[in-house]
Amino acid sequence: MNIFVTGTDTDVGKTTVAAWICQQVGVAYWKPIQTGNMRDSETIKTFSPRTKIIDEVYRLNAPLSPYNAAKIDNISIDEELLKRPIDNTVIEGAGGILVPIKVGFYMVDLLKFYNARTIVVARSKLGVINHILMTIEALEARNIDILGIIINGQMEEDIKQTIELFSGTKILAHIPHSNDSNRMLRSMRVPSEISEVFR
Repeated sequence: MNIFVTGTDTDVGKTTVAAWICQQVGVAYWKPIQTGNMRDSETIKTFSPRTKIIDEVYRLNAPLSPYNAAKIDNISIDEELLKRPIDNTVIEGAGGILVPIKVGFYMVDLLKFYNARTIVVARSKLGVINHILMTIEALEARNIDILGIIINGQMEEDIKQTIELFSGTKILAHIPHSNDSNRMLRSMRVPSEISEVFR
């Protein structure tokens, strides 16, 4: 079994959450498609040096959606190359769940290749309820197995309760803002729902 980490948007903290899980549970990390000059696998190595990193299938230069970045690099993404028999791995998507990879093929379609449960990561900001509900709805419409939600940033308890009520999905963890988030995450235990996926 695997965990697929997706987000309501880009830069919501998917890599941080993936690193936290890998470091605490001792599983591998894989980002099938990397866009932009920054490699998320380097963040994983810094936070969790012992984590096994599986190389990306595609490394695209522009910090855009895989579809747009591949066009600039004059590459045609072959989804067959993305089908890998993996296990005990945290798989990180690029951007949100409906980010296009190629015509008629989205990040959510990539997710279906793997025996994975999905975690939705969201940053606490104005509009977060709407972004989470849309993401959950898109996943449920495609019969994707949702493990839960992780929130990055400050959030009032009432807002968390609203998200759980309307999404029908549990918030597994809330990562408050910190000037030393790495140290804080190392002291936070991964919820049992996450660790049990890999047993």
